[in-house]
Amino acid sequence: MEFKEAMQQALEFEKRGHDIYLDTANKTMNPIVKKTFSYLAEQETNHIREIQEYVDQEHPDMEKIELKGDKLDGVKQFFNMTVKEFKEKTELSEDDIKAHEVALELETNAYEFYKKQYEATENEKLKEFMKFLMEQENAHFEFIQKSLNFIKNPEHFYAEEEAWIVEG
Repeated sequence: MEFKEAMQQALEFEKRGHDIYLDTANKTMNPIVKKTFSYLAEQETNHIREIQEYVDQEHPDMEKIELKGDKLDGVKQFFNMTVKEFKEKTELSEDDIKAHEVALELETNAYEFYKKQYEATENEKLKEFMKFLMEQENAHFEFIQKSLNFIKNPEHFYAEEEAWIVEG
């Protein structure tokens, strides 16, 4: 696959993810699901910008692109609701669970695409960029999985996450 074609497909992956995530955030009544998918839509916007900046450069230079990577450092703060608050304020629908499953599939497909491009190129700068995108998709996958685990069973989620103290 040619470079421009690969980057166009990468942009399409990210735009599709953004649209799906934003649509899910706008439709759900669950505040955790809304927060999760709004955050993911924002991350996809960053990726679209980063890919476009990379494509627009005549001789792509990673150092000239501001990468806003997602490292999942703030996961504890993201799920800062107690189990009691969660049960009082949220209702989980089958659509919310399905949205998470679709999101996991999207992130997996994007990761596999970037991995294929990484393995196919000999260009070190492109390899570096594909590796960055693979790491981002992996971080998003983990984040979505954690969100799904939280909304399905917050008590178990807190017990699993570094033995957090569960209130409520």
